Amino acid sequence: MRRLVLFSILFAGLSLMAGCAASPEPPAAADPITDASYLTADLWNDGQAEVSFYEVERTRNQYGEDVPQRFLAGSYLVKHDFDPEAMAKAGREAKVRVPAFKYALFYEFESRSYQFKRSYVTNAAQADLMPLKASFTSFDWCSNQYRELAFHPDGEVTMLRRSDDYGNDEGRFRYRTNAYPVALVPMLVRALDFTAQPQRAFTVALEDGRFVGVVARFGGRETLELPGGAREAERVTLVYDESVPSPVGEKTDREETYWRGVGPDRLLLRLEGASGRYRMTLVEHVRSPYWRENLYERLTRVKTRP
Repeated sequence: MRRLVLFSILFAGLSLMAGCAASPEPPAAADPITDASYLTADLWNDGQAEVSFYEVERTRNQYGEDVPQRFLAGSYLVKHDFDPEAMAKAGREAKVRVPAFKYALFYEFESRSYQFKRSYVTNAAQADLMPLKASFTSFDWCSNQYRELAFHPDGEVTMLRRSDDYGNDEGRFRYRTNAYPVALVPMLVRALDFTAQPQRAFTVALEDGRFVGVVARFGGRETLELPGGAREAERVTLVYDESVPSPVGEKTDREETYWRGVGPDRLLLRLEGASGRYRMTLVEHVRSPYWRENLYERLTRVKTRP
């Protein structure tokens, strides 16, 4: 059987040397690049989640071959309290509770004999989107995978990788300010503050402890034609110092463009690689307490589960 070379889209894959020393001091503060008024707006306090569905189109498959793919992806964004000591949603016994967003992207697709299921979940502080925890799970006919980056209050980041087929590893490195895991980038783009300047700089934190620089440039407004009709959008272009893993395109282009809505939620409407190799377009979204209701009964354009 041909052995799959399936890397985590959430993390880049070089091994860390175990036992690296970590300073007990938290990372130094940096000038904020996110819009606090957006992140703490009352709209997030309605006790519901933002649930969105996107069509993903790719001209290459997960092996880098010129085989077109198209599939539905689901996403949700919800506010809750996070316990940085337990590295989980805060329970009743939690001594520390950080108001946070949980942002997820999940999908499945078929290729040859294989079925792939992937899920990316990130938790980030509501105040400024500082990452708290990012995890990736996947299933295919070769193996299950679990990968995690945990961002501790003292500035240490721990990495964990587990799989019965793709290997196991763990390590640690120091956090840098304004650094984000790749799966959080779509939410970060929505929160970027361009009020005082037309570009913002940040880095992507990778599994091996490296940080890849990114410049985000505000490109103004334009009208997008979407399955639900025309929508006004703000265009934001990202330029990476180098390609990094991508939940949508397997690897990012060096440049990609995001379109965010102009409403108070700044809903992600589309993202696209500069080469045209990958694209993700909004199909439908609702606000729903999905843990209490069957939201699929409310949808008009989405008829299947991602």
